[in-house]
Amino acid sequence: MAKLPSSQVRRVDSDSSSPTAHLNTPSHDAANNPSSNRGLDYLQEEKITPLTWIESPVSSADEDTGEIRLFVRHNANTIELFSDLFFVANLETFTQTHSITNLGSLAAYLGFFSIIWFTWFQITLHDVRFSIDSGYERMCKILQFLMFVGFALVGSSFSPGTKEHNNANFQLLCNILFATRLLLVAQYSVALHFVRKKTKTLNWPLSLTIVLFIFSGGSFYSMTPAFSPESGNGLGIYYVWYIILVIEIAITLGISSVWKNLSFKHTHLTERMGLFTLVIIGEGAIGATKTVGIIMGDTGLRLDACLVIGCIVFILMFCWMLYFDNPPECKFGTVRQQIWAVLHFPFHLGMIGVVEGSQQIALAWQVLSYFGNFFNDIRKACVTNNQDGQALTISILNSFNGLKMPDSAETRGMVPFIYQEIYKVGNVTGVCSATNTAGGDSLFLPDEFRILTKRVLGVLFESYNGVSSSGDEDLGDVAHPAYSTVYIYYWSSFLFVVALFAVFIIITRHKDRPLNIFDKAAITTRGLAALLAAGLAAGAASEKFIFTYLKSGATLPTVALIFLVILAVDRYTKHLSAKTLRRNLTETSAFWERGLAERGISEASLVVGKA
Repeated sequence: MAKLPSSQVRRVDSDSSSPTAHLNTPSHDAANNPSSNRGLDYLQEEKITPLTWIESPVSSADEDTGEIRLFVRHNANTIELFSDLFFVANLETFTQTHSITNLGSLAAYLGFFSIIWFTWFQITLHDVRFSIDSGYERMCKILQFLMFVGFALVGSSFSPGTKEHNNANFQLLCNILFATRLLLVAQYSVALHFVRKKTKTLNWPLSLTIVLFIFSGGSFYSMTPAFSPESGNGLGIYYVWYIILVIEIAITLGISSVWKNLSFKHTHLTERMGLFTLVIIGEGAIGATKTVGIIMGDTGLRLDACLVIGCIVFILMFCWMLYFDNPPECKFGTVRQQIWAVLHFPFHLGMIGVVEGSQQIALAWQVLSYFGNFFNDIRKACVTNNQDGQALTISILNSFNGLKMPDSAETRGMVPFIYQEIYKVGNVTGVCSATNTAGGDSLFLPDEFRILTKRVLGVLFESYNGVSSSGDEDLGDVAHPAYSTVYIYYWSSFLFVVALFAVFIIITRHKDRPLNIFDKAAITTRGLAALLAAGLAAGAASEKFIFTYLKSGATLPTVALIFLVILAVDRYTKHLSAKTLRRNLTETSAFWERGLAERGISEASLVVGKA
């Protein structure tokens, strides 16, 4: 087999438990024998093996039956985890350049996530079956890394269906998707080359897979002319991306279900999905540290802010515990394993919404609490004290100047317009007279304050969320739908996560084992949590409820408390399940002992009889 130059090697650590481990201290004979010393030095050196150019994924084959055994790994390697970081880097870049301010931006976020997730998943389905560390495999990984860097470029201006759409970027996306499928064609062709040397039974399924990616790649490439500058925003053609992605996954998994030798049994697919989940939760940890700096960078430590950030950390930890404390059972069926893997798409989508949404909820609390304080100050000056003229202007100025916001060029540019509105309101005669302020509710202010309050909310929103207005759009008008969208998306994501936690428990239990106490309690608690999330999401029908709830800062503690209750029930019911199992085993053992005693048969005689 072809080898790389001897300088390109991979090291294999010596086994400390090997028979040569005791040779660290040379014996008296070895000290007197130079040739023995040379042999001892050789044994103490680290063993090295050259990295091959390419490896066959076939470990063995039965010539009579045609059955082959693929050289599958039961653990993920570091380069696979490294490739996951490129996926998360794409999400981080996209999140930084695209704030969720309305349903259109939310749809763009979900759409971009879907494209890169399904591409990552197709790469993973190949790697867990056919990827063997070699020079060829590392070159393929480098190409995949470059393609994911290209995805990051596309994501920087991925806004389908909006007036900000970039057709040149969409053409680039089609070309990148074509390139990823072309690489998969090459990888599966290499696998077919090695497999057909051992057996002909897998020629047909592997050839079908190759044809699938040829057609899907060609379909992506054929979409390029649809995004010409003259085509407009091409909204109708966007959906073709997702149709092709779904067809790809369905056929790929269907092929592996029909030809069992290509299934994911005994592969490390389960571990790959778990590690990717861990990376996504880790992305939330990175975001949490950024949120700390944004919220308390200018104000220093504050108890309320510390509690909010603490809730984010608890949520991340609880998500990790709920996923990794309940791993799938070793064998839960080939088809169910595939369903379990595909369901990680909505699960990862929901998990991203929870970990990233927690940061947005924390920032919303900061903005709305500051705005609430400002609103209460001017309402006290106007409605309660009926101030007018210079006194009213000074009160409003003092309240606004007391707001501590992150400094930015956009914020500094908006402040003069707010001062202009403050002086404009102060110059209105009788704006806060008893007659003009009578008969309102707790949120009432005269109409003259409408533009002022909207601009203050807008500058707070921009300073903490980094959102700039487009055209003549006022940021105050952007903030209202933005917080409503974030609120709905956050609770919808939480609903998906807890519901899929329950589904995973059902899917991954062995078909011959009935659900125990823990399983039933876990499914129930997660189902109730999903219903509660649906109810809170329905509260979005009232804008007043959304802003009151977000301003109170109770959203994150609510989520953390729900997770804590689920974990507490899990812990208790696991104890009950273990106790019940021990009791059943004890009763079974006692039953057999009584039966043997009644027949006058001892365990010793049974052992002798078997012997």
